[in-house]
Amino acid sequence: MSKIRLRYAPSPTGHLHIGNTRTALMNYLFAKHFGGDFILRIEDTDVERNVDGAIESQFDNMEWLGIIPDESFRAPKDGYGKYMQSQKFDVYKDYSNKLIKQGKAYKCYCTPEELERDREAQLEKGIVAPQYNRKCLLNKVEDETKPYNIRFKVPENKIYKINDIVRGDVEFNSKEIGDFVILKSNGIATYNFAVVVDDYEMKITHVVRGEEHISNTPRQCMIYEAFGWEEPRFCHLTLIVDETKKKLSKRSGNAVFFISQYREQGYLPEAIFNYISLLGWSPNNEQEIFTKDDLVKIFDEKRFTKSPSTFDMVKMKWINSQWIKKMSEEDFTKFVINFVDQTKFDLSNRDQKWVESVLLLFKKELEFGVQINDHLDIFFEKQIDDKTREVLKEFDDLKEMIDFLKKEIEVMEDFSEDNIKTLIKEAGNNSGKKGRDLFMPVRIYTTLSEHGPELAKTISLIGKEKVLENINSIK
Repeated sequence: MSKIRLRYAPSPTGHLHIGNTRTALMNYLFAKHFGGDFILRIEDTDVERNVDGAIESQFDNMEWLGIIPDESFRAPKDGYGKYMQSQKFDVYKDYSNKLIKQGKAYKCYCTPEELERDREAQLEKGIVAPQYNRKCLLNKVEDETKPYNIRFKVPENKIYKINDIVRGDVEFNSKEIGDFVILKSNGIATYNFAVVVDDYEMKITHVVRGEEHISNTPRQCMIYEAFGWEEPRFCHLTLIVDETKKKLSKRSGNAVFFISQYREQGYLPEAIFNYISLLGWSPNNEQEIFTKDDLVKIFDEKRFTKSPSTFDMVKMKWINSQWIKKMSEEDFTKFVINFVDQTKFDLSNRDQKWVESVLLLFKKELEFGVQINDHLDIFFEKQIDDKTREVLKEFDDLKEMIDFLKKEIEVMEDFSEDNIKTLIKEAGNNSGKKGRDLFMPVRIYTTLSEHGPELAKTISLIGKEKVLENINSIK
């Protein structure tokens, strides 16, 4: 068996997002599981739609995620052609001319206006899917002074079959496809022609891509057949949909779409790799947290799902929170401090050990990095809100307990976590309060917040002066 070679071939018309990350990741896992090669190829012939910085975005974000290509235009290998389509115009032209010589393609001099008139005439006759009328195939007179496209001559009434890894046997009838352009008058190859030439030259053995490419497959099969080349094995992944069951896009509700946005919000690359690997593929057990090495090892192309995958932001956050919990304390503090809004929470003059202790309070609570800013106000200039004041009204006879707490704090020399735990216990014993009746009022008076992490540790880190200030601020 020849070495397995798979490719991810983005167009630089946009930045790396959930959909094309899934495609890249599945190609990567497929290749690495079988000890094969994963290739990154750039399909950049749609010059008008190309976006500045898109190629750099693809490489940068894929590297961040750990989806590293074995070959690309940055790391080419001899014998596989160029890794950017814009560097292969002469190659496509030569291949299209070979088809002309074999009678399998022809020059089409029809103008856009002529093609549109014919299309409208066919629609008026009730033809739902108009096809090219083969005017230039029948007219053998060539006029080199006029611009021309090169069209592929579609075989008549021929059935093309593929055995798709996800969908099984799929058939296409050539009568449903008109002669299509393979090389435009400006010398640029069309997608279906260029991709076949590229896959042949790069010895691609498997093509894993989204189901929106199924309609392209018969045209590509025809080109493989015309040249006498062996087709790769096709695998069309099911759609990723949002909560409304529509195809996931940047307009899909609250879902974050671009990988760069996840980086900016403080998601971990391991978590994104983990979650996206489960979109359209499943392991043979109930496990949900996997490392990259785990996934390479257990990958099985027979376990691609046949139903659309719903992008679940709640699940994404949960998986990220699990990866955050797995971090060492040192790695966590180094990671999360980058997401602190220093305009709101100035840490520049704070003791490093204090900063680390505060950040670690929330290691088990964060779903992603930016969320740290939802928790830090209790250590700075927090004000009690009306909702929290209303909660205090649920508790009776607090004055004696809070006065005792305040008095003991004022004389406390060692404002440590252990001493504060002892003080809270004494406050409960003196007042006869326990459970929620004890801890909720103490938390609100000392932190001005209804919720938070370990109470004694939090109070200790807020500091004696600020805690007394908080108690005095509640009237």
